[in-house]
Amino acid sequence: MGFNVEHDSLASKVRGDVRLCCCIISGGVYENLLFFPVIQLIKDRYPGVQIDVVASPRGKQVYEVNKNVRWANVYDPDEDFPEPAEYVNMIGLLKNRYYDFILSTKLAGLGHETFLFMTSTQDKVSYVYPNVNAAGAGLLLIETFTSPTMNLSERGYHMFDEMEEWLGRPFRSVPRHLVSPLRVSISKKLRAYVEEKYSNVGVRKGGFVVIHGIETDYVASMRSKGDSDSLLPIQVWVEIVKGLGMQNSFVEIQVYRVKPCYLQYILLACGNRGVKPLFVIPHKKVREDVEEVVGNDTHILFITTPGQLATLVDDAIGVIATNTAALQLANAHNKPRPFFLNSLRCFFFSIALFSSEEKANTFVPNAREKRCSIIASSTGKLIDIDVESVKNAVGIFEGSKVFA
Repeated sequence: MGFNVEHDSLASKVRGDVRLCCCIISGGVYENLLFFPVIQLIKDRYPGVQIDVVASPRGKQVYEVNKNVRWANVYDPDEDFPEPAEYVNMIGLLKNRYYDFILSTKLAGLGHETFLFMTSTQDKVSYVYPNVNAAGAGLLLIETFTSPTMNLSERGYHMFDEMEEWLGRPFRSVPRHLVSPLRVSISKKLRAYVEEKYSNVGVRKGGFVVIHGIETDYVASMRSKGDSDSLLPIQVWVEIVKGLGMQNSFVEIQVYRVKPCYLQYILLACGNRGVKPLFVIPHKKVREDVEEVVGNDTHILFITTPGQLATLVDDAIGVIATNTAALQLANAHNKPRPFFLNSLRCFFFSIALFSSEEKANTFVPNAREKRCSIIASSTGKLIDIDVESVKNAVGIFEGSKVFA
């Protein structure tokens, strides 16, 4: 049997149709998670398109909660000197899939541009260096996006703005496509697995608050590469939890009335509701450190994958986290998680701890709309975060407890 080359119709070329798309994403869990709106934009722009991704081993795990991705392949684009066998194998893999469109978030020089060119993809776009390293990077690409900094992750939530602007541009009779907010999808199988996991440590669905961002050297911390000061020592977390333990639960209540129609936000003291803090650790060795400081009766859960963390956040009543993936996952759930108290519909919200206001505005824009309370350190160092400000953020009423 012979080999027949696949031919693309002239009409498809003229219309700019994309049937197969590949995304090469630089970074870890955090960066791949923030790429979700771009994938949704491609899906909306080209109905019926099949999307594959190439990411680092950690970044690949994120696509467990993305229903728009067909295949996720492991290859670290940030590796400066990859193994020759892996390099050639990935080029062959991408070449044999006959992609119509390939885009990359790795800052490209002539070397990475050559890698994209050898995939024989029809249309190739990528971010490029903001300095002389970008020389010649646009020769083999149809479009380039110049990064303002050498570290694209420093731009936070809107790190892919230029790419989103170009992808959503109006084209002939196709109108401009708007960028959707970050959303995740959780399978029933994953939800059942995580529910069994946190039930074994003594907490129930809707009865715990996720504590995420404990200082550690392990790669499973899921922090951003654009924020090096984004983890807190366990001693500081203990002070935060103890402070909240003497105060009310943090509840945001939305009161709806038909005539006149308006929305009112208030805080309500809920008393001792049996809500417990759940410390999420990235490695089993961290458990001993947490138990030594907090105590043996502490609720600790070992979570390493973003899919499990997303499910845990969805089942919690609230999240207190530093600038990690848990914070973005808390803001990614479109559906509210309400409970009813005296016929009032109540919603919990997340608390984000940052080293500065600038970082907070960069990584969590429009925090109020996302029911996210921002607490920033006044000194520019996260370890100097004011614990009293955290208590004020959740509403301070004497005489009740958040945690049982």
